[in-house]
Amino acid sequence: MAHLSRLQGTVCYWRDDKGFGFVITDNTERLFFHIRDFSQAPARRPQHGDKLSFQVRLDQQQRCYAVLLQFEDRPALLEKRADAAGPNFTQIQQHAWYFRYLFFALLLLSLLAGSFAFTVPLFYLEASLFTYWLYQLDKKLAASGHSSRLPEESLQMFSLIGGWPGALVAQKRLRHKVHKVPFQREFRFVIYGNSCFLLWLLSEPGARFLDKVAVF
Repeated sequence: MAHLSRLQGTVCYWRDDKGFGFVITDNTERLFFHIRDFSQAPARRPQHGDKLSFQVRLDQQQRCYAVLLQFEDRPALLEKRADAAGPNFTQIQQHAWYFRYLFFALLLLSLLAGSFAFTVPLFYLEASLFTYWLYQLDKKLAASGHSSRLPEESLQMFSLIGGWPGALVAQKRLRHKVHKVPFQREFRFVIYGNSCFLLWLLSEPGARFLDKVAVF
């Protein structure tokens, strides 16, 4: 049975990775809701403190839950909040170029010296710091409900080229991407692939390869 009259409430709990939460009504009743139960696909993800309107239905266990949900925020406020929390893609691009410049500088230095031994720690540190920053930025975008997110392929790519220690720290510290099984499966392959390549470079065949490509 559905209650046809619309009620209003406030999001008191939201778990973004699972897509569900609870909304509390004016009479302090907590109702379960799921992202799929919005009347239309929302332009952003719910978050704690959002005002929602909805109808109430009963599940098979006769428990009330919220359906046909709608945001009660005014569009202007939504735009303002989304813009404030939105990504600065110009800044991201600038940081990415700085990373590339430093990467090629370290690579050239290694080729000139004929050894990666002294540049590997610096490169892994640089890649890890940049990758951690990307995770932190994507976490903020997820928390703000912004529709623009960093592609998971970018996070995996920077992990593959040496930033996986920073990605690992970010996942544990920020609790970001830890519940996405496909992403974690790919991430394990990324760590394995990068580690195998590093071990090969430090091996005798890798040393002979570096001798061939070294400028001096």
